[in-house]
Amino acid sequence: MAKELDIKEVSPEFAKKIFTIADEVLNILKDLSLENKTRINSRQIAERMLVQESLKGLLNDIHTITEDQGIEDGRLKDLSNLLLDKFTELVPSSMAGKLGDLKDALHNKTLDSSSHEWIDSPVAVVKTYINSISNRNNELEDFLNQAMEHISSSEENTTRELYLQKKRINEDIVFENSIFSTIDDMRSSINSSGNVNDISSTVTKMIDDIYNRMRMRSQENRQRLSETEKALQEISSRMSDIKRDADELRRKSKWIEYESNHDALTGVYNRKAYEKKMEEVLADVSRYGVAASLLVCDLDLFTDINNKWGHKLGDLALKKLATLIQERMRTNDFIARYGGEEFAIILPHTDIIGGFTAGERLRAYVDNAKFTYKGDTVPLTVSVGVSSCRKDDDVAAVFKRADSALRLAKKSGRNKVKSEG
Repeated sequence: MAKELDIKEVSPEFAKKIFTIADEVLNILKDLSLENKTRINSRQIAERMLVQESLKGLLNDIHTITEDQGIEDGRLKDLSNLLLDKFTELVPSSMAGKLGDLKDALHNKTLDSSSHEWIDSPVAVVKTYINSISNRNNELEDFLNQAMEHISSSEENTTRELYLQKKRINEDIVFENSIFSTIDDMRSSINSSGNVNDISSTVTKMIDDIYNRMRMRSQENRQRLSETEKALQEISSRMSDIKRDADELRRKSKWIEYESNHDALTGVYNRKAYEKKMEEVLADVSRYGVAASLLVCDLDLFTDINNKWGHKLGDLALKKLATLIQERMRTNDFIARYGGEEFAIILPHTDIIGGFTAGERLRAYVDNAKFTYKGDTVPLTVSVGVSSCRKDDDVAAVFKRADSALRLAKKSGRNKVKSEG
């Protein structure tokens, strides 16, 4: 079950504005992260925020609302943590530690309703992430430019070498014609002269001429061979540079693709990857009538863990839960962090009964696991909701039924498994 803040003491109007801003900023960041043509900066974000219909008017009166309404220290921290949790789903793993440190810093700090630090701190995280996106895009652009330079240089070398080869062939033809012409002249001189001494002198002279031409031609060919070898070595070096750059670009692209589909904190798939996978599974269910189930599990009393031990331990608890799920589920089961302390697990070729059985085994496995922190035993249990995929389902429908079953498991005392219907 997705984490819901207790904001009863905050006006619904103010809470709605905060959620709207958080969602719109997150969507703008996702859009900008896909655009590699220009650097991403705060001006671009501001310009897009100003044209969003849902944001018009909110930014003008939110300060007035906070002053009039008055918000307790706990509410400010909860709202700041909400923004940080949303950003955690977007930022790369390298920033996960910074988010945890920021959560702890805000958790241990006293803030009042006139303070802007509760919103400035998450914004600073966004700015850092924007810079990382911009740097990464520039790095990829540099790689592409460098590769294009190598390709252009290699193309020039190849074109030049082809031109030289064509020129050499033409020169060889001219040389052969000159040799044939000399031989014809020799034959004509022999036929026209009756004096043996004249014939001998003419033949010797022409043979010497042919020899000198061939020797010069041999020298030219050796020089050309040396030039050709040098040109080929240069082309080979350029091609090696291109291959190296291509391999590096491929490696970076794979890592970027991995980051875009995996949760930064736990390393399992993220919500975006889950929704894409569920669409594929539902297509198979509709087309072939195969069975499939969904488990939605939620770490019990996660807020209490954060409040008692801090957000760093809360993050460690989520990592531990992700590890336990991976250990217990099958290799072909699809595990994703849906958001907050909630995980979604797609079970292909599994009906509702099999899904319930798998959920119960997972619940027991987590319940029996030991998780300690600085000598203290931290209790970890999960509540699980199970739904089956139907032919007419969409992604939202199958999740809604599993989430409803999860809520029932929570109401039944937690550490329980409930199925739809």
